[in-house]
Amino acid sequence: MKKILIIIPIIFLTSCQNNILSNIAKTDIDIISEIHVNNANGYIEDLVIKLYKINPIYIRKNEKFDTVSQVIINIFKQKDINSIDKTGQENIDYILKGFEKEFNGDRIYYICKGLHGMISASYNYKNKFYLTDQKLDAQKLMNTAINIETLIWRLSNSKHNNKLLIKTNNINGEKINLSFERLFGKLINNQENMARIVSSQQGRIIQKAAKGIVSTIFLPIGF
Repeated sequence: MKKILIIIPIIFLTSCQNNILSNIAKTDIDIISEIHVNNANGYIEDLVIKLYKINPIYIRKNEKFDTVSQVIINIFKQKDINSIDKTGQENIDYILKGFEKEFNGDRIYYICKGLHGMISASYNYKNKFYLTDQKLDAQKLMNTAINIETLIWRLSNSKHNNKLLIKTNNINGEKINLSFERLFGKLINNQENMARIVSSQQGRIIQKAAKGIVSTIFLPIGF
């Protein structure tokens, strides 16, 4: 009985020490980065669910996964750092495949997989950040916000036989659904805010395309 009483405090103290060391190894910017990457992942998950809900035909076209939950698990599956395309082009190719007019597969899967990969690249493919980690690049974070605006433009303008490839915001009688617009707005603001925080902390200037100018080209976000 005495041995048990001695072991328990040791385990408790070890656990506390690990937590303390973990917190000490983080700067304020590390904690803020974790909050923003978690926000981004939450918005993307909501987006995946909403897109399939309004476009149910695409989950039936997915050759690998039967349910939306399986798609989400695959999209958020952490990659082996050695297998990552360091140019960022792979993520853009995923998105572009989802917009190919003759493509007959699951457009939502490819677009959202590319979107998540692109944003994940802007956080150096990390969900946790520590003092010794490679610093985030403010321009890459801002470029993802620009790419999201490009994605919105494509979703609103990509058609086949005069029908949108993927439905998002819609007007049904007097009922207006702008939930996608709000969700994309949150994702853009999240990336822009993080870009400005990193830029301010590092004393660097970041560039963003002038308002009203929407590019049709995605900017590769490399590692």
